[in-house]
Amino acid sequence: MKLDKIKKCSRFLAILALATVALTAFADLATAAEYDAWAKEATTNGWRGGYGMTLCPIKLGILLVFYLAWVASTGWCNNDSERLGDPDQSKWNGINMIVFASAFIVALLIPIFWAGLPVVILGWLVPILTYVKARNKGMLDADKVMTPSHLSFWFKTKVLKMKVKPKPLAYEGGSSIQLEATGLNLDENVKMLRTVEARNYEGSVGYNLFRELLYHALHARATELLIDFGAEETKFQYQIDGVYHPINDAVKKPWPRENADLVAATAKKLVGANPDDRRSRQSGLFKVLYDKNKKGKPNTCDATLQSAGTATGEMFKVVFQFKTASFKNVSEICDDPDRQEKMRALINSDKGLVVLASAPHQGLKTLTTVMFNTADRFTRDFSGVEDVQRPYEFIENITTFKYDSAKGQTPMDVLPDVYFREPKVVLVRDMVTLDAWKLACDEVKNDRLIISTFRAPDAVSAIIALLKFGVEPESLASALTAVMAQKLVRKLCETCKEDVKPDPRVIQQLGLDPKTETIYRKRVHEPVEPGQRDYYVPCEDCRDIGFKGRVAVFDLLEINDDMRQVIAANADLAKKEQALRQLALKSGQRGYLVDGARLVQKGVTSYEELVRCLSNKSK
Repeated sequence: MKLDKIKKCSRFLAILALATVALTAFADLATAAEYDAWAKEATTNGWRGGYGMTLCPIKLGILLVFYLAWVASTGWCNNDSERLGDPDQSKWNGINMIVFASAFIVALLIPIFWAGLPVVILGWLVPILTYVKARNKGMLDADKVMTPSHLSFWFKTKVLKMKVKPKPLAYEGGSSIQLEATGLNLDENVKMLRTVEARNYEGSVGYNLFRELLYHALHARATELLIDFGAEETKFQYQIDGVYHPINDAVKKPWPRENADLVAATAKKLVGANPDDRRSRQSGLFKVLYDKNKKGKPNTCDATLQSAGTATGEMFKVVFQFKTASFKNVSEICDDPDRQEKMRALINSDKGLVVLASAPHQGLKTLTTVMFNTADRFTRDFSGVEDVQRPYEFIENITTFKYDSAKGQTPMDVLPDVYFREPKVVLVRDMVTLDAWKLACDEVKNDRLIISTFRAPDAVSAIIALLKFGVEPESLASALTAVMAQKLVRKLCETCKEDVKPDPRVIQQLGLDPKTETIYRKRVHEPVEPGQRDYYVPCEDCRDIGFKGRVAVFDLLEINDDMRQVIAANADLAKKEQALRQLALKSGQRGYLVDGARLVQKGVTSYEELVRCLSNKSK
């Protein structure tokens, strides 16, 4: 029963009520003598004054008030059930109509007005309160109606016109961020169910502690968070600028064991993992909504939760996946004009195979985005290939073809069609199959520039890894034109870095200007003698880490004829690697050291940080 039918029925009810009143009044006024006798009796008894049974204006007004209240509440019930998609919408409208109409007629037929009025009230309230009880079942507290908190909020805002903020729910307190379940190809109802279960699990205690931890991680510029649920205590670490640091300010006091268990269970419910399984490897996705942007909307960040059992408990790893790259073009990641020019020439080459490489967590996604933002994408036809399970930042004017590794697909499922379209430049992110690499080497012969990414710590290591992968040496030698590898070094905090006189061995090792008198390092907190006052003040800008942000250093290896002969030769891979490194030095390509020395000279980073970065083969 829709709203228009309710209106028609209400009109009919009003006409019926007026007709009943008119007939009663006509009967009462049939004879003046009978009326006088009846009026005296009514005045004496006191239960019916005025003219006729219900012709008293006060009584008519009372009935009219409840009739209008019924019309308003029934209209609200119809709109609310329609908004919620209630399949019983017509049933609720029918119940409201029939019960109230019956009660109204019965009340008019009762000779005592004050005895009939409660029947009208019950005929109005019972159906609407029954609907409210049914619709509130399973709702979050914020979505329930007719509760004391809802009525109080409504009265203050609608009647008193007060500006009142609704009382935050349990899961809304504390940190100003919220979490939502997410996942590729996951039904929206499943996402909502996971989110609601996590928010309300055991009074939201674990949910709020987890949010608090993520809040501090994001504001500390962390990209990863480790939670070690040990047998005795729970330990925490942030990864900031590629280095893990213990958490000091986010967790003001140790978590009781029961709270740690609630956090673990809540996080797993959010990502759809099994809270009871504390040993197996599990993972899932969720979304973090945090500080509002310039448009007043919250910023969003996708996150991955990974869990695995340990000897003493369980380890959680949260990886934040920011949607936009930190840098947009080569001038932002490299301040050397000569290096910038080589990078632009590389990405705008006519043909060849170019490999972009880095170790994990060393900015390979950003490097790829930066290189293609620098490329001339308007005079040449660009195509890209990527896995839907590993989405990259959108790059304008590149036609993207996608495959789904979750369904067993590989780049070879789309590459033949891509090459058939004959684009001039093809970007294949994460070329994970040998067939794809072989096809790329062959397509270079068609005057095509093919660019792909590969995980390797430096340029020469990337070439050796491709040969180990099974790429034919002759094909790779003929197709490969350059390998650009990247590492990230931490930048010294501009607020607290301190200058020192360089050691002559450092000047010689880095090839710095012999006249260099000053380089910079992280500020050192010198110990004080017992009884002396310590004037050291921790730096707020970098959280007293000494570094803030990262900058790239590059190992650009341009392949010449001598290198091609080494790659194609039938020799041991170890000997090939040694020969390639010697040829790189001979041609003036010193790898990461060139960029690193320049950054140390300018005070952007420290010698100690550069050594840490370059000596770590896995970074």
